[in-house]
Amino acid sequence: MRPQLRLRGLAIPIFPVPSASTPREFFRRPPPPPAPSPIHPASARRAGAAHRNSPLHICLTMLRAKETVRKMYSVAKNYCGGGLAASDALSAVSDLGRSLKPSRKASRHVVPCRARSFMQCSLGGGSADQEIVIALGSNVGDRISTFDRALRMMKNSGVNITRHACLYETSPAYVTDQPRFLNSAVRGTTKLGPHELLKKLKEIEKDIGRTDGIRYGPRPIDLDILLYGKSHISTENLTVPHERIHERPFVLAPLVDLLGSSTDDNVEKSWHSLAKCTGGFFESWDKLGGESIIGTEGIKRVLPVGNRLLDWSERTLVMGVLNLTPDSFSDGGKFQEVEAAIAQTKLLISEGADIIDIGAQSTRPFARRLSADEELERLVPVLDAITGIPEMEGKLLSVDTFYAEVAAEAVKRGVHIVNDVSGGQIDPRILEVVAELGVPYVTMHMRGDPSTMQSEQNLLYGDVCKEVASELYKRVRQAELSGIPLWRIVLDPGIGFSKNSKHNLEVIMGLESIRTEIGKMSLGASHVPILLGPSRKRFLGEICNRVNPTERDAATMVVATAGILNGANIVRVHNVKYGVDTAKVSDALSKGRR
Repeated sequence: MRPQLRLRGLAIPIFPVPSASTPREFFRRPPPPPAPSPIHPASARRAGAAHRNSPLHICLTMLRAKETVRKMYSVAKNYCGGGLAASDALSAVSDLGRSLKPSRKASRHVVPCRARSFMQCSLGGGSADQEIVIALGSNVGDRISTFDRALRMMKNSGVNITRHACLYETSPAYVTDQPRFLNSAVRGTTKLGPHELLKKLKEIEKDIGRTDGIRYGPRPIDLDILLYGKSHISTENLTVPHERIHERPFVLAPLVDLLGSSTDDNVEKSWHSLAKCTGGFFESWDKLGGESIIGTEGIKRVLPVGNRLLDWSERTLVMGVLNLTPDSFSDGGKFQEVEAAIAQTKLLISEGADIIDIGAQSTRPFARRLSADEELERLVPVLDAITGIPEMEGKLLSVDTFYAEVAAEAVKRGVHIVNDVSGGQIDPRILEVVAELGVPYVTMHMRGDPSTMQSEQNLLYGDVCKEVASELYKRVRQAELSGIPLWRIVLDPGIGFSKNSKHNLEVIMGLESIRTEIGKMSLGASHVPILLGPSRKRFLGEICNRVNPTERDAATMVVATAGILNGANIVRVHNVKYGVDTAKVSDALSKGRR
């Protein structure tokens, strides 16, 4: 039996709404009995009491309460089976207060904490932040720029974005005669109520240019609330979880990215409980094919770089090294002059390099650190010359730097990717700069800096793969919180950085376990591309007894093969000719193993 409010002997049902911290069992307890309110016959208020007890007064009170009770019932029913409309709930609470004013003694039996819970829940959280998931879709215009703009507008509208899914290019559903979509999702927090949030998202869609059109037809932007706190919402304008979430791979794939495979996160547990499958959203995703459908024509995981969407699952990419330094361990001093650098770039391209990685600062152990100005002095003349040669058409350029100023200047002059060996630890400003630049960011695992990375303390590991995964994921989280979406992040486990020979080999053979460990915290982060840079490193010389780094190319290709077979997507090498052949054979072996 539901709790009741007594109005002069009339029982009106109350539908309390639990707060996030109030157990539902609380509302199954019977309310305290109404206090007796005897009226002495000699009381001076006899006439007033008689009036309040009159049938006419009772009817008027009931009429005033009728609409309020209807609203409360509707709102409470939606919350317990679904959600709350903030405006309706607040109106109901206000109306209830006014309707009960003539019967103050009866109102004492409304438990105050229940009213507060009702109001807080009606507001969709009140002062408490609610965790939310918002889906993004676009198939009209510059889709990537539209996503970037939508993220900025969401942040300015009261949504604090904390995590991003990967980016997916998908075939259109329902109405198939239209361009392919880009889809993703973000996770964040907000103080906005669910309907307030919906209103903000609709305003963003309108500002970006969405108009009423064909249902499921082309659109510049589509923003949907997939999940809101722990709520199941069902109102005329809003259904959460989204009603068609379980039949759409383009929604489930990014949603699952925002979850961890193993977590004590109570919010994630509650989200899984909202799924139609007993195994939560993971089971829903598996029923649609899960990872087996990624890379098919229907849905591809992509990296936006330059003017293209790169599907790194198609084949292993080869990054050619161009060092402009006098003191690099392998080819220091060879390509400092512009003419020599151009000649080497043309050679790397002719041998099949997909990406040219230009570095003007040595990161070998104990190297002297240059200032940003010194680095730019070496870099800019070569960069300006290289971007002007016709051979660069269709190729990608990355800059190997940990300075924000260098990254900004390089991208301004035509670089497509920022490759930061420090993962934002040496110059934290680089994270916000890269976020603003809107280019892919390679974040690498390293403890300390090049002058301290091989210290005894920095070489202490229990389980090297677990610790690399944990520390690398921290770099990812910092990048995301700085505004770099996950779909622009590439991971580098840092071969030769803060690791001895044994550590390097364990990391190369344990790339899959590193992905698995990261996946426990974020499945999306476990899917991003991995760059492996073992080329000519000292540990290969120690194993093969090769003192001269240029004699370590054969050994480099062996570990590159092992890395590719264990999940590397990009290999960074000095000898591109060998690297391309190695990537082709490794890819063939990998496909034959499936």
